[in-house]
Amino acid sequence: MKPTVVVLLFVALVASFSAEFSGKRGYGRFGFRAAYPIALTEPYPQSFENVASPEYTTSVYAALEGGVGFSDYLELTIGLNIHFATAGGSNDLGEEMPYYDLTVGEGSVAVGLNAYFIRGDIRPYGHVDLGVSFNYTDFDNAPGYTRSLALGLGVGVGCQFVFSEVFYLEPFVHYRLHASGAYTFEIDQPGYVPVEQDFLATPMVLCTGLGFGFLF
Repeated sequence: MKPTVVVLLFVALVASFSAEFSGKRGYGRFGFRAAYPIALTEPYPQSFENVASPEYTTSVYAALEGGVGFSDYLELTIGLNIHFATAGGSNDLGEEMPYYDLTVGEGSVAVGLNAYFIRGDIRPYGHVDLGVSFNYTDFDNAPGYTRSLALGLGVGVGCQFVFSEVFYLEPFVHYRLHASGAYTFEIDQPGYVPVEQDFLATPMVLCTGLGFGFLF
């Protein structure tokens, strides 16, 4: 949690200074965010309850986002969010499969709101959005994969630092939830029927990172 504490302290410090930027009604914004997940739901399906010592080997979060300002304090947003992770570990499935590797992916398109707390070149904000989320897990060393389509919910905080009313940098902390407790397991071979199963835990990601973009 240390990166999150650093980001929040930094935002609180710089937000206390005076600023000049005016959001002006109808302004546009386009930006990109990249982050390091600091908390993740273990992506394993219910059938992997016998998995021992699971751990992530790679995890990346990124987003593209656009916005239209209603005023200095409120903005409508639309974003494409992507989370990618790999995981592996040992299991108790016998000698045929003494270990496993998983590739986990999640993407969502969401519409939301940014509420800016002050007007100016330093703009701390709160964020909420709702959209459609797709989650999948591919078993790299075994047949079959999982898929799940559900509502996606996002909340977060951050702060935009505006330069010359055109460019901004944005440290942030965001939480995303794939709001489904179940998934479909499929095998791409004749004769196999898709099976509905439960996640061990609802997929989510909490991440902190840095964004940048342009205002127009």
